[in-house]
Amino acid sequence: YSAALPYTKLFVPTVDTVRFAYVLKAQLELLHPVFFTGVTGTGKTVIVQNLIEEASDLSYDRGTRMTPILITFSAQSSAIDTQGMIENNLQKKRKTLLGAPTGTQVTIFVDDVNMPAVEEYGAQPPIELLRQFVDHAGFYDRQRLFWKDIESSVLCCGAAPPGGGRNDLTPRFSRHFHIMCVPPATDQVLTTIFGSILGGFLQAFTKDCQSLVQSIADATVDIYNRMCETMKPTPAKSHYTFNLRDLSKVFQGLHGASPELISNPADYIRLWVHECLRVFHDRLINDEDRGWFKTTVAAKVKQFFKKDWASDVRGDNEVMLFGNFADPRSLKKPYGEIRDHEALQKVMVNYLEDYNQTNPKTMNLVLFQNAVEHIARISRVINQPFGNALLVGVGGSGRKSLTTLAVSIAEFELFQVEISKGYGKVEWREDLKRMLRLAGEQLKNTVFLFSDTQIVMESFVEDINNILNNGEVPNLFEMDERVEILEAMTNYSQSIGRVCNGP
Repeated sequence: YSAALPYTKLFVPTVDTVRFAYVLKAQLELLHPVFFTGVTGTGKTVIVQNLIEEASDLSYDRGTRMTPILITFSAQSSAIDTQGMIENNLQKKRKTLLGAPTGTQVTIFVDDVNMPAVEEYGAQPPIELLRQFVDHAGFYDRQRLFWKDIESSVLCCGAAPPGGGRNDLTPRFSRHFHIMCVPPATDQVLTTIFGSILGGFLQAFTKDCQSLVQSIADATVDIYNRMCETMKPTPAKSHYTFNLRDLSKVFQGLHGASPELISNPADYIRLWVHECLRVFHDRLINDEDRGWFKTTVAAKVKQFFKKDWASDVRGDNEVMLFGNFADPRSLKKPYGEIRDHEALQKVMVNYLEDYNQTNPKTMNLVLFQNAVEHIARISRVINQPFGNALLVGVGGSGRKSLTTLAVSIAEFELFQVEISKGYGKVEWREDLKRMLRLAGEQLKNTVFLFSDTQIVMESFVEDINNILNNGEVPNLFEMDERVEILEAMTNYSQSIGRVCNGP
């Protein structure tokens, strides 16, 4: 989990997204609940979040300003955590009345609303709590058992169809909503979206590289479709699931390129192949599948770029390495290909020596070629905005050691929990607080390293899932801690000239 990294969200409107956003805005301003459904990757969450983010800006003048409350459900979501997340973001008007800050309305967006597990008697408590909110516009106080009304608030939900851990929603709940189904994007829409994004980024590159935009967009969508059709999940390959997030990760990797290091089409095609390998190839578990993918990529280079992969594009190294760490003296740290693998191993040894000199717990590693490749892969992920990696391997394969070295090379903070005999939920929550404040309040680039052997309680995985989904653990911070964090961030905002004068 990488935090405190700069991130620019790119949103390319299409006919469908504009239509749905228009209807969504009209319904929410009338305080009518809305429900978005559709298969994974169709843009349900993006449509809602883009509208809410736009409407929450202080300068928004095209309708009612919104105060957003974003919640993502999972199988372990509870009613008490859901109620706490909503109430903590509402303003207390009177003892029995909560609501939005003056001049705004509260928009509660619950993503993956059909994920909570069904209890023994068939109910899903978090969903029943939301149904109570829509039915009666309020909650019961859990300590004193009196009713609290909530005004100027509306609920918006998103969910994929039932299956794969998702459950059916009861008509009692769904009857309240204006339900809209977002259709899957066609190949033409996908190439338009990603071609527009890539075309804007390549403005800083040579004309020859700019001419590759349409070919790269078409080739990437084609490879993505082939992966979805051919590499189906099985009991032995249950993680062979691909969606549009994987497709977007290829283009996110392409955006890391530096014009100084890539000057001709062959270089950029090589980068494109590398990003496809990192996104799709690294998930494959056997030589047969990996061989099929490499053959497929070589065929796509021939089909879309009219070049032979082995003779025209690949270069001298069969294994491509890209990174921003080849030159320790460079301040810019541009992301590009590392062609001299022998020199890179020497640089890696120097990085390891630097780590051992500055840390009391030394690592005695033999940095053979495969280890260097893994460090490059890990480094690529943690340097990306919202870069999260799941490292799979047998014990002793070097997952922790190589991650530790990659974090040291990136000059990030490494955070790990220490499991002791009495380690439980209280200690876990305290560790999470320290980690999140390190990244969010102290603005330090932080990597949270967590292994399967540290899962003492199932709730640990639930908390990590919440961090990955929306960057927040429900009811983690007490009110006095929230005030401390807000004061610290207000002081920081003032120091850089960004002051919020609104509610």
